[in-house]
Amino acid sequence: MARTIEVFTASCGLCDDTLAHVRDAVAPCGCNVVERKADSPAGQNYGITSAPTIVADGHIVFVGKPTPEQALALLRR
Repeated sequence: MARTIEVFTASCGLCDDTLAHVRDAVAPCGCNVVERKADSPAGQNYGITSAPTIVADGHIVFVGKPTPEQALALLRR
């Protein structure tokens, strides 16, 4: 079963880089990457106050822009 990784963004350069790092990190596993706005209802449910924020398996796993290595370590299983 493919995991869903949510990336909460604010339409910024850091957010674009974060999305790219997350997509690259999980491409081999077939995970679904969903971009959501940080101020969306889903973001409010998670209590997101900063973008970018990465949520995996319903838990905030990283706030800010991860390096490609950090994204791999956080998101690959």
